[in-house]
Amino acid sequence: MDADDPMTRETRTAIITGASSGLGAAIALEMAALGWRIAIGARRVDRLAETAEKVSEEGAAEVYAGPLDVTDVDSVERFFGASEGRLGTADVIVNNAGASRFQALAETDPAWLRTEVETNLIGPMLVTHRALRPLLAAEAVGDVVMVSSDASQHPRPGQLAYGASKAGLENYASGLALALEGTGVRVVKLRLGPAVSEFGLDWDLAPEAIEGRTDYWVPFGLRDARMMSKNNMSQLMPVDVARTIVDAVTQPRHVLLDTIELQPTVPKTSKERERN
Repeated sequence: MDADDPMTRETRTAIITGASSGLGAAIALEMAALGWRIAIGARRVDRLAETAEKVSEEGAAEVYAGPLDVTDVDSVERFFGASEGRLGTADVIVNNAGASRFQALAETDPAWLRTEVETNLIGPMLVTHRALRPLLAAEAVGDVVMVSSDASQHPRPGQLAYGASKAGLENYASGLALALEGTGVRVVKLRLGPAVSEFGLDWDLAPEAIEGRTDYWVPFGLRDARMMSKNNMSQLMPVDVARTIVDAVTQPRHVLLDTIELQPTVPKTSKERERN
């Protein structure tokens, strides 16, 4: 994104959830490079300080970093109260915080089902409703971004609650867009394929475990099984996601990138493989 472009020169105020690392941190850095005011929140406050320092160094006009549990109403209220006190009303809201864990059907943890649904669906609702309150009161324009997954369209055995919660998130986003028509607030759905992130750090990342999950998905014809096979390992980089979001929220106000599906490409096959 060109910082000299007239659509990006305006200093905006952005809130990014789940921004202690991975995709959230990359989004914050990309927006900081435009000189925007950046508020980042996450549960891992130790990592937030590191991200905040990098965001400041990248060129953010001002930075606020604070603890945020998107599933907790009081936490959301405290975060917004503090960030608004420091930076003012946010006009870009990126709902990036997410949770998922691969679970075989017979080994499903009921408590984790609740965690996934609350983090991926209830959390963005709570954050968005709180963010819209001052934005709509001021009759200001803005952008709400929902980071979704292609699992919303292609359910994955082993990630049942994740796919269901992301499908719910997209339904909520579509309904929200209708409710906001004529207000100047746009709603963008970003549907991601496999991406490099710390999102699944609590998964078993041993090579044989990764291969086992991929093999598990193969019979279902899932694209992830092809993208994540040991022969491909195709994944989006965090900066790819960040640049796509910045592009969406800096479009002219009469343009809406409603639903964006972002996928990695399959690596170019070698001539040896082509011959075979």
